[in-house]
Amino acid sequence: MFRLFLALAIAMLFLLSGAAAAEDVKAGPISVKDAWSRATPEGTDVGVGYLTITNDGDAPDRLVSAEAAFAGQAEIHQMAMNNGVMHMRPVPEGVTVPSKGKLVFSPDSYHLMFMGLKGPLKEGDTVAGSLTFKHAGKVEVTFHVESMGAAGPEGAHHH
Repeated sequence: MFRLFLALAIAMLFLLSGAAAAEDVKAGPISVKDAWSRATPEGTDVGVGYLTITNDGDAPDRLVSAEAAFAGQAEIHQMAMNNGVMHMRPVPEGVTVPSKGKLVFSPDSYHLMFMGLKGPLKEGDTVAGSLTFKHAGKVEVTFHVESMGAAGPEGAHHH
């Protein structure tokens, strides 16, 4: 019985380590990790996406568009505070990912807006999308849906 338990435990570790390794997706020098979204209430047709893009290359690249199978449209947006007022605007020209640099999409900066959701985003689910870069091309991304109040991936919350 113990051997069976041990074999199952080892198998689960391999499966989990494989799943964790699959979180980072790569296209040439561009890698994307920690893609997540927030759960949405029933009846809401807008969601958000956050992630980290790293460019290990010697030249900058540009994120030019996003797509989401679970929404009618995905756009790159930027949130900024000006004189205590929050402003959110689409960034149709895309965003540059500097060479040997990182671009973080977070609740207080750049983010993806998913509009025309085909159903609510539910905590614990994963949803598929893609990012298109000027040089690296299209990268398939899986967004992990966290709680409505999450401040980051893997269940981080505002306090």
